[in-house]
Amino acid sequence: MSSTRKIATVGMFDGVHSGHRFLIDQLKQEGINRNLGTLVISFNQHPLALIAPKCAPPMLTTASEKEQKILATGVSECAIINFDQTLQRMTAREFMMMVHECYDVDVLILGFNNRFGSDRLSDIIDYQKEGEKIGITILQAQELPDTSSSIIRNLISNKEIKKATEKLGYFYSIEGIVVTGKQIGRTIGFPTANLQPNSDKLIPPMGVYATQVTLPDGEQRPAMLNIGCRPTVDKNNAPISIEANIFDFSGDLYDKTIKIHFLDFIREEQKFNSLEELRNQIAIDKTAVQKAYYSIINNLPLL
Repeated sequence: MSSTRKIATVGMFDGVHSGHRFLIDQLKQEGINRNLGTLVISFNQHPLALIAPKCAPPMLTTASEKEQKILATGVSECAIINFDQTLQRMTAREFMMMVHECYDVDVLILGFNNRFGSDRLSDIIDYQKEGEKIGITILQAQELPDTSSSIIRNLISNKEIKKATEKLGYFYSIEGIVVTGKQIGRTIGFPTANLQPNSDKLIPPMGVYATQVTLPDGEQRPAMLNIGCRPTVDKNNAPISIEANIFDFSGDLYDKTIKIHFLDFIREEQKFNSLEELRNQIAIDKTAVQKAYYSIINNLPLL
């Protein structure tokens, strides 16, 4: 560990959304004011994944994505801690002692309504009293209203992609390996890359989306994405597939990893009476996706 004394904040930071970055900005300013290095402490999994796995929410970011986004804010360090039973049993004082001794933390800034420790102290004053006993100053951060990971999960789950983007500050994405599909899209003029997600991140609901795809070489292209059971060509209860028609692309992507950035929701998945009806609708969808793509893509950076 670095010997530089630090100011830190701790939390799940799932999504590293606008509210998190608002907190991190306060952390950085306090670090400048106090001449301290800045540290963000987070966890490799949601605490509920250990305590009550069935209640654990799907993540907006993997641990590696989260670390990358946190470091991109300009903090000195990011520590992703393994949330295990030892950590779960720590009281607030024990946790503060650990970060004080192991991570050289002298000041801890708490996010709004952020609590830690198995004893679940009731308010900021209790944390400040415990901190004084071990040499840690506890500060309360200001809140960015109406922005939280749970709010963003609900927006994505309700297909309100543009609102989710506003609160994230970037386009939500999933990543995965391209696998072999039934290649029906080729027969109607819209070949697709079939994605097999490689994490437990939240998958948006079934439907057609305007997206941007990051190809293995880093090139980014607009794409029309369908998430669903393909009712026109598959039987009932078919597994959900994730298929991207990447515009103006003809390369081989099999067994390669691509990233899908969600820009907007276009329409619900539906069943058509024939492949010709499906083809005609996809042509209409492509026009809608192109319109959405070019009106959105330059508004926010892809982090």
